[in-house]
Amino acid sequence: MNAVKKIPPGKLICGAGGVIVCLLFSFILKAPASLEAAAVSSGSTGNMAMRILGITLLAVFWWIGNVGTDWMTTLVMLLLWVLLADVPFTTAFSAFGSTSTWLIVGAFCLSEAVSKTGLFTRISWFLLRIFPPTFTGQVVAMLLVGAVCTPLIPSMTAKAILGVTVASGVATAMGYPNNSAGRYALFMAAWFGFGVTAPAFVNGSIFGYTVLGALPEGAGVTYGAWFIAMIPWLVVMLVGGFVLIKLMYRPEQTGTLTKEYAIEHYKSLGKLEGKELQSAFILAGAVILWVLESALGIPAAATALIAALLCFALGILDKKELATAPKWSIVVFLGGVLSLGAIFSRVGINVWLQTLITPLFERMNNTFLAAFVIMVMVVALRLIMASFSATIIIMMTVLTPVAPAIGLSPFIIGILVYTVENCWFVRYQNTTFATCYECVKDTLDYSGTVKACLGYVILCIVGCLISIPYWSALHYI
Repeated sequence: MNAVKKIPPGKLICGAGGVIVCLLFSFILKAPASLEAAAVSSGSTGNMAMRILGITLLAVFWWIGNVGTDWMTTLVMLLLWVLLADVPFTTAFSAFGSTSTWLIVGAFCLSEAVSKTGLFTRISWFLLRIFPPTFTGQVVAMLLVGAVCTPLIPSMTAKAILGVTVASGVATAMGYPNNSAGRYALFMAAWFGFGVTAPAFVNGSIFGYTVLGALPEGAGVTYGAWFIAMIPWLVVMLVGGFVLIKLMYRPEQTGTLTKEYAIEHYKSLGKLEGKELQSAFILAGAVILWVLESALGIPAAATALIAALLCFALGILDKKELATAPKWSIVVFLGGVLSLGAIFSRVGINVWLQTLITPLFERMNNTFLAAFVIMVMVVALRLIMASFSATIIIMMTVLTPVAPAIGLSPFIIGILVYTVENCWFVRYQNTTFATCYECVKDTLDYSGTVKACLGYVILCIVGCLISIPYWSALHYI
């Protein structure tokens, strides 16, 4: 007989704690007078608001403790809203019909096609061969090539794995031994370029779509508007990342590559033809339509789905891959958590949160200080919240109602959360970084990357604070 699998203490505590909190809020505790008033003003009751809060806190506890997969916890939350809080089924699950959810489906299919045909690898090596084969040249190459490739597919993990794998090969070719400064430098340059720059583009990762989906209706943030808003931050991250890596990981002896190294890798890919060429045309067309979304009036979700349909129609993706290409677990998770804002509004929790939080930020009376406090809150939350998307949704749900008092638009609040949450102080914090590290763990020690995480957080904060006057000129503040 197989032994019963032991449940980790943290998971057990969070699982039981979530259930207890849910029961207390739903059936025992009375709504505070301020919440009762906010609920009544929204056409609900304090009792229903408390049940919504209790069920949501259950999900938060389970997300923190990784009690179940993110999507399973989300479905539990939605179903309990329906069963315990009298939320209509169509309301609880309404976000599954949103443009953000279908944008994610189409973008994932396009991402799968670009990765499957090898187009992304080709583009990366095509650009890498341009840079000098010196230490400095290759650090710059990893940063800039990664930034250029970031908007091509929405999977940060896929891009970052390719980047660090290439960086590891370059480090070996340059003669850097395991755990050497030069090897750390190239790894971190690839991580910064292919991973950390994702927030500069709405399609840089799935979390950009999470921010987009959490914005109020009519926010009107297009692909082009997002990138224009993020230019100062991107410059700070690239330039600051270069300086940071050079200061922290400068090797005692700088190796060099042969000029033929990248050229040979590129030539080994053969001619651009067949399905790879088709995917290149589809990708180029999708990016152009996303950039011109506001001018042409073609919704980004429609573009993504057209691209996905072409991938299947041309045979780039097999029809059976419809079951795997869109990453349905992520779609279910995001489709669920994006309902939080609407549900909170339904029972007045958003109004109640506004009355609680607004005075705290009004005392600051400074947009720079408010932005700084929000980012520090995110870094602290990420020490216990492993889920990227849950962090974004929770912070935006709580802070969006007080956006006018803070002096920041909901879009900028989302950007503040998104940019700084990609930290990796401990392994469980960042599954994408942990996956990249697993690819090279035989050549590097995790502890050697942590100091760069502190530098990353500082750069994110500086980049956002520097951007505030720029955002003000764009009328986001």
